[in-house]
Amino acid sequence: MNAKTLYDMFSASFEAVGVIDTKTYVEEANKMHRDIPEVIYPTMVVLGLAYPKRFMKHTKTHLYPSFYTFGSDYHQVLKSRMESVLKETDLSYALAVDNHPHDERLAAVLGGLGFFGKNQLIIHPEHGTYMFLGIVFIDVKIDKPYVLEVTDDCGTCRKCIDACPTHALDEGYDMNKCMSHFNQSKRDLTDDEVDANYSLFGCDICQMVCPKNIKKGVLTHPEFMLSGKEAVSILDLFQDSEKVFREKYKDMSYLWKGKTILMRNAVCLLYKQNNTLYNDLIEASLEKLTTPWYVETTTRLLARLKHME
Repeated sequence: MNAKTLYDMFSASFEAVGVIDTKTYVEEANKMHRDIPEVIYPTMVVLGLAYPKRFMKHTKTHLYPSFYTFGSDYHQVLKSRMESVLKETDLSYALAVDNHPHDERLAAVLGGLGFFGKNQLIIHPEHGTYMFLGIVFIDVKIDKPYVLEVTDDCGTCRKCIDACPTHALDEGYDMNKCMSHFNQSKRDLTDDEVDANYSLFGCDICQMVCPKNIKKGVLTHPEFMLSGKEAVSILDLFQDSEKVFREKYKDMSYLWKGKTILMRNAVCLLYKQNNTLYNDLIEASLEKLTTPWYVETTTRLLARLKHME
């Protein structure tokens, strides 16, 4: 099959498309000692879908996650768009969006979607880092890859390195120091991590300071229009059951790690706000939840909140 045909198929639904040989991807991954599973499909279509930059501030009653979670769950949005393109074909395929063992960013670089920035994100010439990535493995051989040439890079810029409050980017990338990693991890947070964390879920700092993102993040697809569920009610977090909360905030990508993660992060934010309005609800949650990492972080911070009353 002509790779340009595949490119044209997807380009109406995605801002960035690259068509590459799976063999090339596997070879490059092996050179970098990346642990990836065997791939039986000979062709990969690497896709990018833009999302908008919309930063909102916490209030005394509502807290906000990273703005990449705003609008409908991007996992489902990407899969739906992929399947909408593929349903008109008889191709055999497999989809990969975010939660899978493949290296999306390596595939994106090979596919010409952008360059790999010092902030560890793919930087696209028109949309900066504000782009979700996905891969379609297709059971068809192509004549040659179809990729766009990328000539840009970060140069000597180190704004993201200097802005990262946890120094996760100081020596390449230390995932364990990354705020977006630790505030999604099911473990007790250290005092330093509590002090650094500013989000209910995820982090946007290295994107917001990136010069390549100036005047970027403006395209809004219908699926990413604000729904009102971007603002998470503190009362809902601590009063609703997991089932009720998931139904109330369904289709939001910040739900994928569960409500308890959000509750722990909420306690961190309330502590940083000196907000003691919810102390009784936090204390009641400790009588219901026995999850060790939640109990450890919350017990420590609740004691400090009580001293603020």
